[in-house]
Amino acid sequence: MKRHIISAIIIALFMLAGCVDPDSTTLDMAGMFCGSSPRVDQRFAESQALNALSGFATVKAQSENYRIFVHADTHIMDSRDNLEHFIHEYRNALDCPLALHLGDLVDAQNHWDYMKAAYSDIPQNPAKIGGDTLFMTLGNHDLFFGQWEQYKNYWGSSAYYFIVETPSGKRDLFLILDSAEGTLGTDQMAWFKEVLNWSDTQDFRHKVVCTHTHLFKSDGSQGHTSNFELEETYEIMGLLAQHDVEMYWSAHDHSREEITFNGVTYLVLDALQEGSDPAGYMIATMGDDIGYRFVEMR
Repeated sequence: MKRHIISAIIIALFMLAGCVDPDSTTLDMAGMFCGSSPRVDQRFAESQALNALSGFATVKAQSENYRIFVHADTHIMDSRDNLEHFIHEYRNALDCPLALHLGDLVDAQNHWDYMKAAYSDIPQNPAKIGGDTLFMTLGNHDLFFGQWEQYKNYWGSSAYYFIVETPSGKRDLFLILDSAEGTLGTDQMAWFKEVLNWSDTQDFRHKVVCTHTHLFKSDGSQGHTSNFELEETYEIMGLLAQHDVEMYWSAHDHSREEITFNGVTYLVLDALQEGSDPAGYMIATMGDDIGYRFVEMR
């Protein structure tokens, strides 16, 4: 019986593939299962080479308490109203030295120009000090159709960290990981442990880890890419607690979730995608404690 079920699934997949326009820009059948971009270990090696060239950024906050505007799953196609609203808000927030995207910026190929136009069309408040800084997290849709080269050329490394420093010298660590395939891979996991061990020797006020793929599977909406394998999930959760990481920010499921376990708060953001109900983003407040609130756009 089990063999018949598996055979039926395989036949259905081939039938679906046969119905798909080969020139489609919205469905990458191969990319959903085996990927048409380099696999995680190769992407990590290329990211490490980029890190060696550029180093890791330190952002200077203008006050001890600052805000970070965090969004995800914009899936940009030809409409970008929600993204433009978000960009306008964070570029006009004087206490916001940076914004963060948690992956799936574009929906599929040929949509990068829409994304670039959104960021270039929205001006920044001239009273804001410190420029316009946006950090990116690689999502699975950002890889479809072999888009890694476009992503890498525009955003750079997919595995890196940055530090925010306040006027008094307090420092917050943000560690960005490549989870676009639902795994960190062997090499990136080893690097993740190295960075966490190093972080224990530093006097960081807060530590936050960010991925696109979430750790807790609340439903099956994302199919086989829903979350990490259980063994990897257990290992990541253990490392977060062991090294005093306070928060883990992720996306991917298009459905908000808040879980606190073993001293770590795990957040999954709503999607900012056009048509999502609700579409939304998060504003994190970094001070003596980390606060956050969700902003809904209906």
